[in-house]
Amino acid sequence: MSAPATASRYEKNILLQPALIADILKAARPSWMDELKNRPVYFVGVGTSFHLAQIAKMLWRRHVSLNAHAVHSFDYSRIPQPPAKGDVVVLFSHRGTKSFTVEAARRAHAAGATTVAFTGIGSPFKDSLVYRVETCENEDCGAFTKSMTTTLAWIARWIDSGDLNKEILDACRALESGPAFPRVTADTDLVLIGDLEREWVGREIALKLQEAAYMRARPFGLEEFLHGPRISVDEKSVVVAFVSEEPRWQTVRDYLKEIEVPLVEIGGSWLAQLFWGQRLTADACRQLKLDPDTLRTQDPRYKRAREKLSL
Repeated sequence: MSAPATASRYEKNILLQPALIADILKAARPSWMDELKNRPVYFVGVGTSFHLAQIAKMLWRRHVSLNAHAVHSFDYSRIPQPPAKGDVVVLFSHRGTKSFTVEAARRAHAAGATTVAFTGIGSPFKDSLVYRVETCENEDCGAFTKSMTTTLAWIARWIDSGDLNKEILDACRALESGPAFPRVTADTDLVLIGDLEREWVGREIALKLQEAAYMRARPFGLEEFLHGPRISVDEKSVVVAFVSEEPRWQTVRDYLKEIEVPLVEIGGSWLAQLFWGQRLTADACRQLKLDPDTLRTQDPRYKRAREKLSL
């Protein structure tokens, strides 16, 4: 994906990711990472950070321990949570200003849990933390990319699996791989589905499409889609599937073929699929003649509403 002279900040951040990730995978591992590996771990975040918490949970269960969980920051702050003394609570907040994630850190610390934050360089997120890791420079546009993938690179560094590192580096070398992007209009019903880690890739890309291209992008897990939402797709729909070797995908293919709804399949690793989805968002913005950096603040109504919004 060659960046034109007029590339948006969003597109430039996509291109920065492979080098940032490679540097993290070569970085020294803090000694505390090994000390905490055998404890129950809870990954906590909101928005993009919740999506990466879900992916981190699945990577941890595949490579380290089944005792890994993902919790939304709001839920952690509003209802009692199980982490106690000796457990590990990992908090994701790139800018370190999300009130519910900061509150979750206070609650976890008060319960005696070991709190670990992954946050952006220069982030003010420091209170109630036992350990703190800085991931990358602050995001300079509202649709986050590199903050998510550099955090996941640090989770991979913590896991320290040769197979996982290879999978990640292979995806970085193939940043521009994947099928052609679908044609979209402002009225396209874009449905994104995935299984396991790929469900959260789909949910993250739906968020990017909503933030940057203002699209009505609808994400579902594979089986969730089959148990109801499948009925809602029609001639205005395009289904984007982040697929694996799971046999259940054939059911989706057969169903969509029967009702004549187009299907775009993206294979490869979850990270390769995430990169493709980020690029899909940039392409959708080009098709719709939108700037992915603005978050609609060129409209005075949205700008005023955003200035009054507390996150």
